[in-house]
Amino acid sequence: MKRIGIITLAAALSLAAASALIAQEKTMMTSSGIELVWIPPGEFMMGSTQQEQAWAVSNSLPESFAKREGEQPRRARIANGFWLGRTEVTVGQWRKFVDATSYVTEAEKNGTATTRTRNTGSKPVKGISWRDPRFAVLPKQNHPVCCISWNDAMACCQWLTATEKKASKLPAGMIGRLPTEAEWEYACRAGSQTRFWWGDFPAGGDQRLTWALATEKIDGPTPADHYRAKGRNKFGLADMLGNVAEWCLDVGDDAQAHEECFKGTSGNRVLRGGSLWEGPDYCRCAGRRVPPASSTNTALGFRLAIGVSP
Repeated sequence: MKRIGIITLAAALSLAAASALIAQEKTMMTSSGIELVWIPPGEFMMGSTQQEQAWAVSNSLPESFAKREGEQPRRARIANGFWLGRTEVTVGQWRKFVDATSYVTEAEKNGTATTRTRNTGSKPVKGISWRDPRFAVLPKQNHPVCCISWNDAMACCQWLTATEKKASKLPAGMIGRLPTEAEWEYACRAGSQTRFWWGDFPAGGDQRLTWALATEKIDGPTPADHYRAKGRNKFGLADMLGNVAEWCLDVGDDAQAHEECFKGTSGNRVLRGGSLWEGPDYCRCAGRRVPPASSTNTALGFRLAIGVSP
């Protein structure tokens, strides 16, 4: 316990230095209209404590999911600053990629995607895709795009890299890509070491995010940045928890997240942030899943990063 306390203090001091830059938020805009926020380098404690995992399990998280968060928090260093989308990629932004490339998503090729709900779980449904995920209301341009596989997201990132290079808008030495798992958690925490970026208690999530609570009826995601200032963490990032789960660059390791981008041989990839169909048990800074890269369902989207190649 004493060792963890010392490491936590050291990480807190590193984050305090990074916090000086949080107040000086810098942004950039891609030629396709995606706004990104500068995330400075720094250190943080990655993962969750045994106490947090026990709390999540007591609130419905499967124990096998909790174990994926590692045995204890461990120090992680983000050596290079990077840019991260203020919001999840929206339908309108995704449509620009599709219009430019005639890209067909895996859900469209397969003719089937999976629906997700809090009460009924998952089931495959024919004809579902990002164009019509069969929510109560058809998603508008400013809703986060969903039914996107890891492979789909990577294709968009590669297109964006080429597009931004051509427009001379890509910072030197950087590419468009998905955030690494460590980058994602660091950006989500934004200086915090609590269960959620605003604190330890679900009640603090009121008017901050879209997730599934027993007293709420969820028909579909909310528009990106719907909650405005209250829904943004200290880095200025919106919807880091809830709404749609976000793909990370790493290969999925069932044991824990890694400081460096994990490049194992599994066909699985990492999902972070939870979604509108999940509650506080999963929608935590440390919550993670490792589904196949080809997975497509109404809870899956992504957030663009621009940074050095990991």
